[in-house]
Amino acid sequence: MNILGIIFALAAGVFFGIIGPVTKTAYNLGAGVGLAIFLRYIVALLIVAPLIPYQKNLLKTYKENLSNFLLITIASIMLTTGLLISVTYINVSLTIIIFCTYPVIVLTISIFITKEKIKNLIKFLFVTTFFGLFLALSPSSESLKVQGIIFALIASLGASIMIVTNQTMSQKNISPIQINIFINFFNTIFFFLILSIFFKIDVDISFNTFLILLIPSFSYAIALFLQLLAIPRIGQTNTALFLYLEPITGIFGAVLILNEQLSSIQLLGTAIVLISLAASTLVTRKV
Repeated sequence: MNILGIIFALAAGVFFGIIGPVTKTAYNLGAGVGLAIFLRYIVALLIVAPLIPYQKNLLKTYKENLSNFLLITIASIMLTTGLLISVTYINVSLTIIIFCTYPVIVLTISIFITKEKIKNLIKFLFVTTFFGLFLALSPSSESLKVQGIIFALIASLGASIMIVTNQTMSQKNISPIQINIFINFFNTIFFFLILSIFFKIDVDISFNTFLILLIPSFSYAIALFLQLLAIPRIGQTNTALFLYLEPITGIFGAVLILNEQLSSIQLLGTAIVLISLAASTLVTRKV
């Protein structure tokens, strides 16, 4: 197994996990959701834009594989909007629990659709990791609204489609940079139009708040690129498994940044996830 791919996937999980607690900090300081979303994509686009002139046959690649590029982009929109709307109906912990079913969806697709050969031990580690995650997040059973659950599932489905489609595209020798350019260019325009017409992009915040908001924006750009790099190296199933580090990073971020407290059950769940991920690393390195 490609050790670099494992590192990319784990690092992607860490950077994705940073986004939640730091963004919430910015919200607490007066930043709006609209600005957070738009800044996420414009920063990612500005980072990848200098690489555009060095991409050979870029427009030809987009034209010949337009359906794949549109599918992975629509999936990214499902992910972003699903999470954003879900947390307005149900609590954040439950949203993350439902959203983090996406590695299980990827595993199911890998087994029954793409017929990927997966060790029984890896399947077992998926289950133990998800169980540990459930304990770590300890969701409340209060205020369960169907709309929130549906939108969280939409986000989970979007994440699954992104990972599976990315592997299909990598098999066609489509580079992560080409995918990154398309997703962020399309989504920057899409969300700018949607937010401008139906919502508001409030830029009236302090400079320090703006700097804090840049952290999750850069984290998203880095995490997406690392995920795109990981999938061609270790496959969609292993990448999905290692991305379980994302919510654990979010938990530690909430403790360190937002001063939230962990219960003994949450600590147990966190330990189970970390042990499962460590075991997964050892197993996949031997493949």
